[in-house]
Amino acid sequence: MCRRYGIDASPPYFIPFPSLVGTMGAFIRIREPFRTKTHLFDVGVAGPIAGFVVALPILVYGMAHTRMNPGPIEGGTLIFHYPLLVTILQKLLLGSTFTSLDVIEHPAFVAGWFGLFVTALNLVPIGQLDGGHALYAIAGRHTRKIVLPLLAVVVGLGFKFAGWWFWAALLLIMGIRHPRLVDEEAPLDPRRKAIATLVFAMFVLCFTPVPIEESTDLPAGRPPVERGGTVVHQLDLHRGTERPG
Repeated sequence: MCRRYGIDASPPYFIPFPSLVGTMGAFIRIREPFRTKTHLFDVGVAGPIAGFVVALPILVYGMAHTRMNPGPIEGGTLIFHYPLLVTILQKLLLGSTFTSLDVIEHPAFVAGWFGLFVTALNLVPIGQLDGGHALYAIAGRHTRKIVLPLLAVVVGLGFKFAGWWFWAALLLIMGIRHPRLVDEEAPLDPRRKAIATLVFAMFVLCFTPVPIEESTDLPAGRPPVERGGTVVHQLDLHRGTERPG
């Protein structure tokens, strides 16, 4: 998209992170100011949309080839928490749902899951992230009123998943306030407003507050039960330990 508008930009730089895949996505460096909000918006949403379109079929393929886990969960096993989109696709394509506790995920499923996770990270509406570009293009100067509360939400999520603290630190390094544009008050056209609504829905569908945790951090669960051909582990979150007999 930068090439289309003649904007001087660097190649993608991958962000190293001590995780399953060794990165938390990539970013590009824009070497010149954006000329208009239209350019800013198009550049901001192009990457996440492209990543989502690529991740979706990989996710579906991996979902179809994921197999049930016949044994108990061992301590220290990485548990993937699925975003809303995965649950919707499970019901539409499989007729039932499963969690990471129930299955051995196919590698393609994990790749698709990670694609959704990175899409959600990039769409966090702060600063120089793609979501920050999109939000500024939509709301203009009003973004300066909400950027600190949004950052506080990211920091708060860090108490559930420490990776959000890394992301908050990275946001502070890059800058949480978006540079002003000449046409800051100019509204987007109706087509781009519709695209903005779809991108927001994409963020909600891909976002997971706690994406990964170890099985040792999970609450104790009941034995698996059969429901419609799918093994379901019921997590008892509200009751104490059941007494035998």
